[in-house]
Amino acid sequence: MVRGIFSVTAIILCLISGKLSAQHTVVNTIANFDITENGTKFSFDIFTLRTSEGNFRMGNSSYFLRFTTGTFANPILTYVNPKYTAGSVTASYNEMQPFGYSSGRVAVQLYYNTNGPGDIITSEGGVQGYGEKIASVRLDIMNLNLPDLRWDAVNTAVVNPQNQSAVSTFSGSYNGTLPVDLAGFTAATNGNSVKLSWSTNTEENNAGFEIQRKFMEGEWKKVGYIDGNGNSTTVSNYSYSDNHLAAGRYSYRLRQIDYNGNYEFFELTGEVEIGIPKDFALNQNYPNPFNPSTVISFDLPYDSKVSLSIYDMRGRRVSVLIDNQQKQANYYSVPLNASSLSSGVYFYELRTDKESLTKKMTLVK
Repeated sequence: MVRGIFSVTAIILCLISGKLSAQHTVVNTIANFDITENGTKFSFDIFTLRTSEGNFRMGNSSYFLRFTTGTFANPILTYVNPKYTAGSVTASYNEMQPFGYSSGRVAVQLYYNTNGPGDIITSEGGVQGYGEKIASVRLDIMNLNLPDLRWDAVNTAVVNPQNQSAVSTFSGSYNGTLPVDLAGFTAATNGNSVKLSWSTNTEENNAGFEIQRKFMEGEWKKVGYIDGNGNSTTVSNYSYSDNHLAAGRYSYRLRQIDYNGNYEFFELTGEVEIGIPKDFALNQNYPNPFNPSTVISFDLPYDSKVSLSIYDMRGRRVSVLIDNQQKQANYYSVPLNASSLSSGVYFYELRTDKESLTKKMTLVK
């Protein structure tokens, strides 16, 4: 009888102290699958989201994934969450590490070091709704098998510093194909234009190619798109011209997209350099005739003050696009919006410290 009363009392005390609490839950997600470096590298991101009430701190946690044996090898971490690795604010962790296994598994291990309390796993979805990114994993592609990348739920464990495990739910898998066998990718320059040429030996499920360009050390930007041939077992040739570029160094890559939304990158080897113009030139506006917008481009082979003006048939200046501005030697393109002008023939004049040129254009409304 006394023993029973003691047991009830102990349970009540535990409830009061919070030692008997609801099981914590998390959702682990893999996403953002990417194929790069001409089909030789595969990468993805690992996320964790806390879905239960109350704080749950990260401890010695393991993330395991499995794939078709022989598909991938040599995992590296291209990103690690600074909360959960060496140098964290709470000084709670040693360096996060990746591991690869010949049995067709890859793992990411977090190491809690007991020097700090550990960091709290977020319950906020973030931009993609997956929670916080734990790490980005990159693997060498060894074989074009269907990878069948998915969670190894048996070995994955998100635990706290007291080695208590959260109940995990798993999301995300990848079983896409490498849809395009790229045979070549080259670039040729002509003045301030670049012609990109590439060919494929075979195509599977290929929707098309997004052409991306990067200037100097800037960001990648989409500059064009070319439709693919879907499914093909014969050589297909493609080309794209990138015109009216300023002087400088450019990098190019293709983002090949299949009908399912999967994609891979093919990057041009080396940079393309556009030098300064050799001759002073004023080019015909494009389009011409136009309504109401057009672009005027010119080549400036030396540093100079520059003026670009628009005149009507009576010689009256009706618009000034560049007003005696100092310009460096380069290629320039200037937009013109003629919505305030009447239909008719106009002249545009380019004037520098040394010379001038004039051309005619037609506005049709």
